[in-house]
Amino acid sequence: MNIEPHNLIDPLREKLPHLIRHEKLYRMIHRQLMKKWFQYFVLFFIIGSICSIIYSSFEESAPYHNILYAFNYLASFIFTIIFTIEYGLRIVAAPVQYASCNHAWKARLRYLFSFYGLIDFVAIIPFMVIYVYKETPHVHLVVLAYVLIIFKLIRYSRSFQMIGTVLRTVREELVTAYTACGIMLGFSGILMYYIERYAQPQAFENIGDGFWWAIVAFTTVGYGDIYPITPLGRLLSSIISLIGIAMIAIPTGIISSAFMSMLIEKKQKEKNNSSM
Repeated sequence: MNIEPHNLIDPLREKLPHLIRHEKLYRMIHRQLMKKWFQYFVLFFIIGSICSIIYSSFEESAPYHNILYAFNYLASFIFTIIFTIEYGLRIVAAPVQYASCNHAWKARLRYLFSFYGLIDFVAIIPFMVIYVYKETPHVHLVVLAYVLIIFKLIRYSRSFQMIGTVLRTVREELVTAYTACGIMLGFSGILMYYIERYAQPQAFENIGDGFWWAIVAFTTVGYGDIYPITPLGRLLSSIISLIGIAMIAIPTGIISSAFMSMLIEKKQKEKNNSSM
């Protein structure tokens, strides 16, 4: 479990006095990253770059190609400088964030392979991609990096943090619900393949096609690219679609219930704090 600097207790500081310097550094980084201007600054370049890349795919953008490319190049350059510095400082300060680790190198290794550590690493890729590929078609791979950079904002968003807390709270229930869904998908996909493979071998060439049909039918999306034509297959499809509506509602209800419980608990705490 991640341990924030303000949660470090005095005995830990006495046991690991070398963390005090890192704690001050982490506090300084944390204060800067939580400021509004930094968040708006990052949002401007992320949204602006994505919009410019989307617009550059239209023919009408041809006269502004150089401007759009220059904006993306500048945004990636600024991103690389800021996020590389941040990435390095977070590696240095990792022993504070993961104070439960006995050695500093273990804490830094844990950060490197953590969710935020991987996102922070991806954040420094855009400029490298543009610099290496420049005007080649592969330069549009930078869009993926921009999209992943958005995950960095989870650190600063209380809403996303609440979502993460809710999902962690009900993770066992969700695993149970999705396991049941997976079993139903596997059963129906295999069964539909053997029902329909002779009637339309071009549509159900293998069990993988059966799985694809099962997912589309189970989620009631209904793309229409693969569908049963035999009476037995249509009967199975109807049953699976009806079951899918009920099964999809289970994890939705679990998450909604957890959200309501957390909101009620939060309001109760605020009420108790205000009455003190």
